[in-house]
Amino acid sequence: MGEGSNLLLFLLGFLALRWLGPASAGDYKTAFFFVGLFRILPDFGMSYASTLDISRDRSLASRLVGNLLGFQAVLSVVTLTLCLGLGYWLYADTPVIWIAVLVLSIDLLLKSVKSTLRWLLKALQAFGTEALSLLAERAALLLLGIVALRLGGGVPGFVLVFAAVRLVDTSALLAYVHRRLTPLWPRREPQVWGQLLRRGLPFAYAGLMITLFFQVDALILEKVRGSAEVGWYSGPVNVLEGLTLIPRILAYALIPTMASTPSLVTELYGRGSKYLLLAGLPIGIFGILASEAFIPLLLGPAYQASVPAAQWLLPACVFMFLSNFGETALACINRWRSIVVVSTVALILNVGLNLWWIPRHGYMGAARATLVTEAAYFLLGAIALHVFGHRLDWLALVLKPVLATAVFAAVLWGTYGLGLLPSSLLASAAFVAATFALRVWDARERQLMREMLGRATPRAAW
Repeated sequence: MGEGSNLLLFLLGFLALRWLGPASAGDYKTAFFFVGLFRILPDFGMSYASTLDISRDRSLASRLVGNLLGFQAVLSVVTLTLCLGLGYWLYADTPVIWIAVLVLSIDLLLKSVKSTLRWLLKALQAFGTEALSLLAERAALLLLGIVALRLGGGVPGFVLVFAAVRLVDTSALLAYVHRRLTPLWPRREPQVWGQLLRRGLPFAYAGLMITLFFQVDALILEKVRGSAEVGWYSGPVNVLEGLTLIPRILAYALIPTMASTPSLVTELYGRGSKYLLLAGLPIGIFGILASEAFIPLLLGPAYQASVPAAQWLLPACVFMFLSNFGETALACINRWRSIVVVSTVALILNVGLNLWWIPRHGYMGAARATLVTEAAYFLLGAIALHVFGHRLDWLALVLKPVLATAVFAAVLWGTYGLGLLPSSLLASAAFVAATFALRVWDARERQLMREMLGRATPRAAW
């Protein structure tokens, strides 16, 4: 329920792009991405690190989280000063972006406190409370965000919804945890602060690399080419970000076994990669063949210019899925240094390509840079895993999913005149049939499917 509530935010993001239009959506996204650069500062990965200790000994919860809240109060002042100071310097001449930066900076601090409370709830295994809190927050954001957009509040009205909802939601959750689970008072114990900071830094660095990777291109684009191009670029990027839910779900399913049973890492890395190829390759082909109809249908005719970018960005999901899962495998074998090296190299490549291509090709240069960087990220991760002994026969692994995807592409192309939905359904059915005809699934997977179907249908009919 908690992860599924992300779909409400994705829906709100698409509605905002559609109703604001490319230029205003570009202003909003510029402010959103700029403030997002500072999201590591109020926490530095300390919430995640403290969760591990609290999970082992719940009696530590009050002291650790109290110190965490006290430290975060200091870091929040630093974050707000840096964010607003740099934001004013960059965007004082564009009032809409500056107002959005101001409001979203406050929202950032509230989200940091909410994140701390969420990790505490995970450590205390209060998963139901966390899920209900997320669902309530995101449902309120969706409802009030739609109201603000339809009433013509524009970017300022839209971002005010985020700050207002999070103020109420975070305050209510803090009061609930304080009363029902564990008392939370801000504390100042320098030794504990230093310990939290040291343990959180690796997680903060990995998070920073991912944040910069996904957001720096839009900031460069706004400064070089303006808000309209950011809007055209953000449409397909939103689709790409929404698709990250696929590798995350798979990772959550496999992390416990991969982390606890090293002998199974190679097998599960291979299986997971196969599943992600089967999910990603048809999406990539769909982006190339059907973006001309899909993007205007999703975002509106004002985003026709986004179509060429989508034809580069949606194929990037194949590499994004694989690189994400490769990073998970590295984490499960405790190769954090490799993750740092791979993510840093990928970020340097991404920034370099964007600085080179955006001035010449605008948002299309940013889209191509994303595709190239995702491919490099996957390749570097796969090489690292190969060096550490987790070796896959990639040619054999890729061959059958590619052939099944070729069937998908042929049917999609051949039936395109029927309309986007009928054509997509027919192509998907042909793809599933092709996976069985090509024997993509091994004996264990076919047995699992038979068992699942047996539970879902009457035994006699099966």
